[in-house]
Amino acid sequence: MKKTVLFSTLFALALTAGAQSAADPVLMVINGKPVTKSEFEYSFHKNGNVQDAVEQKSVQEYVPMFINYKLKVAAAEAAHLDTLSSYKKEFLTYRDMQLTPFMVDSFFTDSIARVVYANTEKQLGGKDLIQTSHILIRLGQKATEAEKAAAKSKADSIYNAIVNGADFAEMAKKYSADPGSAAKGGQLPMVGPGQFVKEFEDAAYALKQGEMSKPVLSAFGYHIIKMDERKPLDPYEKLKGDIMAMLKRQNIDEASAEYRIKKLVAASNGKLTREEVLDSVMNANIGQNDALRYLIQEYHDGLLLYEVSKRQVWDVAAADTKGLETWYKTHKADYAWKAPKFKGFIYHCKNAKDAKAVNKMLKKYGAGEWRKQLKQQFNKDSITVSVSGPYLCSQGENSVIDAYAFKTGNNVKQPKGFTMTGVSGKVMKQPKSYIDVKAQVTSDYQAECEKLWVEKLRKQFTFTVNEDVLKTVK
Repeated sequence: MKKTVLFSTLFALALTAGAQSAADPVLMVINGKPVTKSEFEYSFHKNGNVQDAVEQKSVQEYVPMFINYKLKVAAAEAAHLDTLSSYKKEFLTYRDMQLTPFMVDSFFTDSIARVVYANTEKQLGGKDLIQTSHILIRLGQKATEAEKAAAKSKADSIYNAIVNGADFAEMAKKYSADPGSAAKGGQLPMVGPGQFVKEFEDAAYALKQGEMSKPVLSAFGYHIIKMDERKPLDPYEKLKGDIMAMLKRQNIDEASAEYRIKKLVAASNGKLTREEVLDSVMNANIGQNDALRYLIQEYHDGLLLYEVSKRQVWDVAAADTKGLETWYKTHKADYAWKAPKFKGFIYHCKNAKDAKAVNKMLKKYGAGEWRKQLKQQFNKDSITVSVSGPYLCSQGENSVIDAYAFKTGNNVKQPKGFTMTGVSGKVMKQPKSYIDVKAQVTSDYQAECEKLWVEKLRKQFTFTVNEDVLKTVK
């Protein structure tokens, strides 16, 4: 019962939280529900007058759009679409995401941050953090004695050049076989012990800041190591901000909020559910937080708008083949092509003698079960024929169709294993039916159906606008 009450009272609270304020007067009443000036301004500034939008709207232009939007939501509520379990689940998922910042448990996040710091401290074992640069002369594990000697000689030569004044970073970019660090002058990230192979780590930790090692042999080859920086771990308070930022990237706020919710549910001894805890959090904040209230309501309305539009217009119009055909015939000139198009398939055959049979099959079954027939007639035991399509394209959009349908004479390379390529279909100057321009026709027909639906809603539901308040909208 409480779940039913949630959806019947929640948004009444949200809508009326500031509706009676003299500073936020009622601008509209749509199907008996007040819309405040601030709610309209929130929607207008977010959706109607966005900087760099394709088409910006004035306040007067946005008013009918907003009314139509609210009328569709009213239609969805009248159809009880807000009681669907699928709607409730999706809405609550989004609603809960918006409430996460209000449920973050600072003690929880701080305790996790301290664990991260303690683990780092333990891993360091009293040693410094180090940042090194290196030059790697790679040496394979199965290298011959001659290859080992050559690698050692090269490493010594580079080391001596640096000692005599050559720039370490430039030498790393030129000679290092570690591509990840070479591009950065050989520099590696700042790390603690246990991050490098033992030979590298032992040599690195023996260096003071600014010092460079002689060539060191590891399983990867010879390394020339330079100590860029070394320092002890900073105190927790100094690193807390960085640790928190890292934890936020790993969704610590969501984990913290969930931890707090579970604590509150457990503390209620079964009197509260997770949903009821979040209901109380929302109701405690929406009255003082317009942005939160309108954001949650926007998603509530948007979900309903999508569902009702899908049921009343989009799916109905898309399935109305007679209506689509009639619309096409009535507006045929709107769908004329500027250039001919090829409609059909591309096929490749391993045996050239199959081409005629493939073409015949595609002409007979191309509108339906051609895939089934392709397998039955040609590809029972192995792939001897490959078919792709159907296509509907102009010259210049597909090289194979250009060559075989538009006869451009372009040489087309045969796919490996196939000896014959061809097309099945025809070049058409204009569409033969709405099917040939179905996407455009469906979109336009849906728009017309939506227009008629809105006209009906404007007669079905009441709405009024306070023109005096409208004049004050920013």
